[in-house]
Amino acid sequence: MIFAIFLTFVLIAFAVLAWQDLKFALILLCGLTPTYLVRFDVGPIPTTLLECLLLITLATFVIRYRSRLLTWTKRKPKFTLASISLILIAISSIVAVVIAPNHISALGIWKAYYLEPFLFAVIAYSRFDRTDYKKLFIALCTSGIVVALFAIIQVTFHIGIPEAWITENRATSFFPYPNAVGLLLAPIVSAMIAFLSTSPDPSLLRRGVRGRNGILVVAALFLVTIGLAKTEAALVAIPTALFIVAIMTPLITKKTKILGTIGAATVFLFIFTFLPTIASKLTLNDASGLVRRTQWSETLHMLADHAYLGVGLNGYPTALVPYHNPTLYEIFQYPHNIFLNVWSELGLIGLIGLIGLMSFSLHFTWQNKKDPWVLACFAALLTMFIHGLVDVPFSKNDLAIMTALFCVAMITKKSSKES
Repeated sequence: MIFAIFLTFVLIAFAVLAWQDLKFALILLCGLTPTYLVRFDVGPIPTTLLECLLLITLATFVIRYRSRLLTWTKRKPKFTLASISLILIAISSIVAVVIAPNHISALGIWKAYYLEPFLFAVIAYSRFDRTDYKKLFIALCTSGIVVALFAIIQVTFHIGIPEAWITENRATSFFPYPNAVGLLLAPIVSAMIAFLSTSPDPSLLRRGVRGRNGILVVAALFLVTIGLAKTEAALVAIPTALFIVAIMTPLITKKTKILGTIGAATVFLFIFTFLPTIASKLTLNDASGLVRRTQWSETLHMLADHAYLGVGLNGYPTALVPYHNPTLYEIFQYPHNIFLNVWSELGLIGLIGLIGLMSFSLHFTWQNKKDPWVLACFAALLTMFIHGLVDVPFSKNDLAIMTALFCVAMITKKSSKES
């Protein structure tokens, strides 16, 4: 009863705030993405606090700007690689709900991972310029700082760690498993470092943290936290993404690129020569890597029988059973590879849509390779992609919103004040 009263008060307060200042409400929403962990039922419908906050924001947006929305619907659509890719993903996601073994759970996933991030992107893109996105990013960093500090407290005092991770003493922060920490913080770290490395004036975050030193301190805090969570894939994804961005942009001098390439080659040579344990992890020859490779093999056998439509949203754990050797490992929710994740749930159409969006993102960044803001957003997305080669980078409420944020922020043009 007390929880229901408190929750009602929070939602009413947020609704009043959204009506008075929609932009600030959306910024606050971005900083509250971990509130998807607060789950409850509204009648027979399960929902989360994050979802309710987003729906309030959407309702406010529709009511206040309904005339503008009607004008948008009359515009002739422009078909670009990005829009066509989004249409393919939208169509395949709806089909994935229809063919899913459990339509109720599939609808819940569709709502949280596809519909709501899309609505968030529409509101942000229609109302925000780059100055506003900077504030959104500050809110995201603030949320990350809270997550990081709690993770450090967990490991330092050995409290609040879920039983499955106590022996390894892996930080999970507010999340139920440690990889969630790396999945959240790694893209933010990459964006910060990419911007810091390519911008002559790191005023992007000056209102939230103080210049270069502040950015470095927060980035270091996040890196330490990822280390405490022992999310190894994130620690590989960050430098890899930053190296690729550095090679792409002319904002990094040729001398720095050459030194960086030599340094990277030296590190890899040293690892593969003197650190066989780390080398085995990088080549997926350790125990965890064996599980991944076996899982991918079983998934490919399953997809041979479901190649075109996939198995539907939330259908992977059930569909894999006939192809799975239960003596090796348990069945996971996803195949832990971004391509197989999408292919198994959305089918070939969804996979083509994903590849289309990735191609658009790469092409857009190449065209704007002198823009530190674009490079920062691309570094974040690239980190999520690289991490997603061995994990699940999108299919989580906060990560889906964050992906939408970086996508729309990347394509937003400079405001007149910045130009």
